[in-house]
Amino acid sequence: MSPPPPPPPPDDTDHPTEQTPLLPQDPLLSPSPSHTTSPSPQKPPSSSSSELWSTLPTVASLAFIFNIGMHIAIAPSLAILQGIICRNYYDKNKGITDPIGAGLGGLPTNFKDDRCKIGPVQSEVAEVNAWKDVFEILPAVALAIPWGILTDRIGRKKVLLLALLGLLLNDAWVRLVYYFPNIFPIRAVWFGGLFQLIGSGGTTFTSIAYVLVADVCPAEQRSTAFGYLLAASIVPRFLFVPVGGALISYDPWLAMWIGFLVEVVGYVVAVVFVKETLPVASSSASSSASSSASSSASAPASASSPGQSSTLVAEAETDGSTSTESESDMKNKTVRQHVQQYLEKMKEAGAWTLHHPKVVLLLLCFWMYQMGEQAEALLVIQYASKRLGWSLGKASIIPSLGALTNLLTLTLLLPFLSTFLSSSSSSSFSYFHHLPLSEESKDSLLSQTFATFLTLGCLLIALPIPSFGFLASGEILYSAGAALSVPLRSLITNLVDARHRATLYTVISVCTYGAVSAGRPVAAGLFSVGLRLGDGKRPGEGKGRDGMQWMGLPFVVAGGMFAVCLGVVSSLGFGRGEGVPPGGEEEGVEGGARE
Repeated sequence: MSPPPPPPPPDDTDHPTEQTPLLPQDPLLSPSPSHTTSPSPQKPPSSSSSELWSTLPTVASLAFIFNIGMHIAIAPSLAILQGIICRNYYDKNKGITDPIGAGLGGLPTNFKDDRCKIGPVQSEVAEVNAWKDVFEILPAVALAIPWGILTDRIGRKKVLLLALLGLLLNDAWVRLVYYFPNIFPIRAVWFGGLFQLIGSGGTTFTSIAYVLVADVCPAEQRSTAFGYLLAASIVPRFLFVPVGGALISYDPWLAMWIGFLVEVVGYVVAVVFVKETLPVASSSASSSASSSASSSASAPASASSPGQSSTLVAEAETDGSTSTESESDMKNKTVRQHVQQYLEKMKEAGAWTLHHPKVVLLLLCFWMYQMGEQAEALLVIQYASKRLGWSLGKASIIPSLGALTNLLTLTLLLPFLSTFLSSSSSSSFSYFHHLPLSEESKDSLLSQTFATFLTLGCLLIALPIPSFGFLASGEILYSAGAALSVPLRSLITNLVDARHRATLYTVISVCTYGAVSAGRPVAAGLFSVGLRLGDGKRPGEGKGRDGMQWMGLPFVVAGGMFAVCLGVVSSLGFGRGEGVPPGGEEEGVEGGARE
């Protein structure tokens, strides 16, 4: 499974500083400002500027390399999984039809056989893939706090290497199960997620990549730097998913081994070229802060650092075993404080959210958006292959087209629309006399626009018409609308003041993890239901055409979710009839939330 996609570059209200530890980078773990006892020391600006252009290319290259290895194997791994399940199905049901040919014996290679497109095979493929992804996500949720604490103690690079090692072992396990289908049951791939307990896998990889850059990047350059990281994750999907698909016709295992080898090269790059960016200036400050905090139950989350360990070790050399025991007690107490603080924030988040109806409704939109996205993320290649009667390799062109559209939307269309709607010069056009819009009105309009794209895209994809034009048009509209998360996050952020922003992002992160974990099994289940609903209704259509009328059910449901998002944002009436007068400024938002 690919690491969860990286978040869009944070807005100006949520930029990390050069001293930002990993925990605040993850909204789930951001400490409230009320818990902060002292400001973090700042590194000299010249130091950050000089380090940026050595760190950014390295981190972006690392993300690019690992994403190549993962994306080039997407279609081949799906083809191998389908071949194994197809062979097993016909081995158990030889009386139903002719046995599958020799190409599916041993290591499956006959991926063009249309008999593998029947409903039972496709349903099991979707189910195995969905739960594999869920079991790979769960370790990131379960161990986010411990690995975040460890990152701020022993350094970014060490935990990054552990996370990448967990990814490598997970991918190696999947290949092992697929390579020996006569030894391992196919559902044994679900246990691969256990390896992501090492470093918390893809989620930690993504988080640390952003933190490595944030540690050395001046504030005025962060948006650009984060944009490079975002592109480094999207471009490989556009370029290398179809490359992997093309290799299926030659040998799918070639793409699998190339992908794994590329990931190993990426690990070597991380070992050799990634530099530690945990701010040195904060070590001594954190050490003294930690020492004074050891007798207080409300020590801040940022109190622990590598400097703390160094100081305590030095004390142990002069004071003997007593200091060693103090070091252990202090570390244990700090971990307990982190966990207690996290639980307190979760309780505060739930209570605070329920008192702000607009925030609750927008969080519902965010959850439904994340749920709806899982249908395309899980099923698009498999769905296109069956809908169009294409091989899995040929069908891989669909997500590649979507990745290109998404990249162009984020880099060109979204900035253009945002600038146009906010510019006073736009009012010179008679049709746009109501411009410029306030920040709130602009985000609302963009959210409605992208939600409309998502809804129309899903409906086009779901149409039971075996036409590449319809499917490609739907994928383009859908991928353009996938930028919804950017204005939606901005819109909900504008509802709260800075004091409650960490609480808000805690809830958003919970919604995201919950939606991804639940959305994929739901999408797979709907796909299976759709195949069963249409099974046998048109017996004269030939082999492999069962379930075609209802096969798009997951996309119909996803489109319904996006339509609800559109209705909610439209009904809330953000900035209705308001604009920013020339030379005027928006009123600040205080007091927790605007009702």
